[in-house]
Amino acid sequence: MNEPTSIYWRRRMVAIGGVVVALVVLGWAAGGFFGDGSQVEDTNAGVRESQPPSSPPPPPPPGSTTSSTSSAAPTSAVTTTTTTTTPPPPPPDPNLPCPDTAMQVTVELGAPQYRVGQRPVLRLVVANAGTVPCTRDLSRSLREVLVTSVDGANRLWSSKDCYQSDEPDLRIMQPGERQQYEVKWAGRTSAPGCPTRRTTVQAGTYHVVGKLGGLTSGAVPLVLT
Repeated sequence: MNEPTSIYWRRRMVAIGGVVVALVVLGWAAGGFFGDGSQVEDTNAGVRESQPPSSPPPPPPPGSTTSSTSSAAPTSAVTTTTTTTTPPPPPPDPNLPCPDTAMQVTVELGAPQYRVGQRPVLRLVVANAGTVPCTRDLSRSLREVLVTSVDGANRLWSSKDCYQSDEPDLRIMQPGERQQYEVKWAGRTSAPGCPTRRTTVQAGTYHVVGKLGGLTSGAVPLVLT
């Protein structure tokens, strides 16, 4: 049965209106799901704010130059000073006389004891105990070896009694240098001027002393058996 024309168009309008409503609802839903550009930008901004601070930049490779906010340390001013070199002192003059304080006089024995009738070896030793070379007169007239009693009261023998010489004997002596003068004692007494009458010294203990001018050594015991 044919429907009236008014009902047909009414139904067509209702169908078209339903389609339009459906399209509107579908478009709204799609726009809410995907969002627009402003929502994406806001979301990205929130993500950036939640990220931790960035790490410091890596150190520059060796040999590269980097700028620094701190200024370099100031360079100290170079001062020029003039130094005067003092010339070394001249070497000591070996021709200067050796003072008594620089001389050491000792006496040594060939053996600590001898038998009566033997000839004991007596040795006078003169040494430069100073620190510089110097000149000393070691002439025979200044050197002397004495044999005395233990208490020093009796003078029994002297190397100067029968041997005299006035010739000087100047020696340049280096520091630590030793000069030795040896004499063999006949074991008999003597006196200045070398008298011919002399007696044999008997067994006992005696002292031997060395001299150089006004310098005297310590006494060394000599035993005659």
